[in-house]
Amino acid sequence: MSKRASGGKAKCTLRPGKCLRRFREQLGLTLRDVHAASLRLVKEFNQPAFQIQPSRLYDIEAKKVLPNIYRLYALASIYGRSLSELLALYGVPPVPRKKRDPSSAKNLR
Repeated sequence: MSKRASGGKAKCTLRPGKCLRRFREQLGLTLRDVHAASLRLVKEFNQPAFQIQPSRLYDIEAKKVLPNIYRLYALASIYGRSLSELLALYGVPPVPRKKRDPSSAKNLR
């Protein structure tokens, strides 16, 4: 793993599930710890979709199961990472920061 210039967190070059497992292990968290933390998010935001069962996290880490956006958000929150960083693991580029002309949105339809 190489260090990013900003933030000092390691950038993972493995497949996404292995990166997520590495992030979890670096924090000393078990699958059950992540489940418990996800339940706190469920309660805090009143959003059941944030729940991550240990078996589901195992599938995401080891079996190449693609997490939904709610689980990815929960993992970012629990691991202290940005959602953009976790999306990038799956090949989703960051949203451009430049302002767009609202009239150009018509061309996207």
